[in-house]
Amino acid sequence: IEQANPACENMTGLSELSLCKKKFQEIASMGKFSENIRENSNGVIMGLSNDSNDLLIKDCYIRNSLGDSKVPVEINFAAINDESNKFVGVIRDVSKHKETERLRDDFIATLTHDLRTPLLAAIQTLKFFLDGSLGPVEEKQAVLLSTMLKSNEDLLGLVNALLEVYRFESGKLELCKTVFSVKDLVVQCYEELKPLPAKKNINFRLDLGDITDDTEILADKAELKRVIINLCGNAVNYTNKDGEIEILAKVQSGDFIFSVTDNGNGIPKEDIPNLFNRFSQGTSKKRSTGTGLGLYLSRQIIEAHGGKIWLESKLNKGSEFTFLLTDIVKEERQVING
Repeated sequence: IEQANPACENMTGLSELSLCKKKFQEIASMGKFSENIRENSNGVIMGLSNDSNDLLIKDCYIRNSLGDSKVPVEINFAAINDESNKFVGVIRDVSKHKETERLRDDFIATLTHDLRTPLLAAIQTLKFFLDGSLGPVEEKQAVLLSTMLKSNEDLLGLVNALLEVYRFESGKLELCKTVFSVKDLVVQCYEELKPLPAKKNINFRLDLGDITDDTEILADKAELKRVIINLCGNAVNYTNKDGEIEILAKVQSGDFIFSVTDNGNGIPKEDIPNLFNRFSQGTSKKRSTGTGLGLYLSRQIIEAHGGKIWLESKLNKGSEFTFLLTDIVKEERQVING
């Protein structure tokens, strides 16, 4: 930093003299966006795009040395149009914007939570009609009631997904980790999904590698099941009739690796980086009919476990979704006969 105005001094709690002795990274916390900022051999900030002299950094925080606090900001870097190889950085305080976002999210969370009660009541009432508890139902009436039941269940699924997104993003959802048989979990998910690919005559295979009945992992079973069901369900939805889907689960050096491979239509390379974002609607060529929350939630769950999730895909050849959870496999139980 070579120069700073009084507003920057107030934001950082440092005088211009003190600021000019520091690198930009010493006053800012950029988290996952720090890869955009690096220095060349002359100590100049790099990371501007090839077709632009501007760089915008979001979700950044400026540290205030006096109050020991962090101010949420957005920062624009622009190159000075001369040969000095210098940049001007404009810092904008977005504290009010962040607070507005928080209030909006709280409102949505409260609204969706309150929607669950009438939805559950409607679903249960429709089930009473369909199972004959409230008297006989004609065939045409049963078809209509079944349609209504499916619609209400889909709406409840959306409400639950929105609540999960809020809980993860607000930090209010804590993982409930237990030790359980990973084979039982994967097989259970596989059996629940089998009827779906059968309708499309899809070859639906499961490979458990060297996983045995005694192979156990430490994780949140319910959340992990959500991820597996979502990845496998997506594969079924986007694989054409008479296609193939293979589920692979294996353990390796204390890690658990799970992948789903299909020979569907694949995903364009340019769409892959956005696929795990919130409300992502498929690809630019074909929009999904879903909520756009499934893969986003899956990423949140896997990263909450300290793992990674990624996608490899080739257009018109298929896709492979994989997640890795490190150091969660427990030692296999030993049976001692004496």
